Amino acid sequence: MVNLNEYLGGIATSIAEARLMSDLKSLEIAEKFAKHDLLKHFSIPRFKAQNIELTIPVAIGELEKNYEKEYQPIDNIEFNSQTYSILKDASKTTSFDRKTSISIRSVIAKETDELEKNIKSTENKAPSLKYFSETVAEMFLSISKENLDFKSLVNKLTTELKPSIKSKKLVTQNTKVIVEAHKLNEIKPENIVQIKMTLNEEGMEWHTSENESGERETKLLPE
Repeated sequence: MVNLNEYLGGIATSIAEARLMSDLKSLEIAEKFAKHDLLKHFSIPRFKAQNIELTIPVAIGELEKNYEKEYQPIDNIEFNSQTYSILKDASKTTSFDRKTSISIRSVIAKETDELEKNIKSTENKAPSLKYFSETVAEMFLSISKENLDFKSLVNKLTTELKPSIKSKKLVTQNTKVIVEAHKLNEIKPENIVQIKMTLNEEGMEWHTSENESGERETKLLPE
């Protein structure tokens, strides 16, 4: 199977290369005409395509998705700070004593690192976040001695932290197609897609102009 965009692009490229071969041949003929006493008065034969219509049968194979390689699901500093704030809010306090605060932040930092590793390896955010919330809630209640409902605290952490976990970004999406004739013959006609493709030729020419500084500029512009 091949990517649909590469397959169609290859067809268009091949036609452009065919035009190149035709123009080179026209140049060769022009040189011969110029050297002939009679032919030098004739017009030079040159092929120019107006519209090329193609009907291309393909069968859709699969949809290939490519995601970002450097996937960072969590901004650790921001995530740690948000988790700490949630715990303060649940405790209805503005701050913890120094010893308690250091212990809580240490637990959060450690579990955030583990959470990030789990998400990267499994790509399943929900179970990983739930495990993080349960672990942090359990450690927090053990350290702070707060009289809070464990399940409610886990639910609060999970709900409020969920938006902070990023999904892996889709970079490219390619449609794989089957194009080989012998393979298409084995596929049911109703599963074959007929792509109608029309190519319109638009030539390019070099144009030379002079700018305000008197310098000559050459640009490739449409005919």
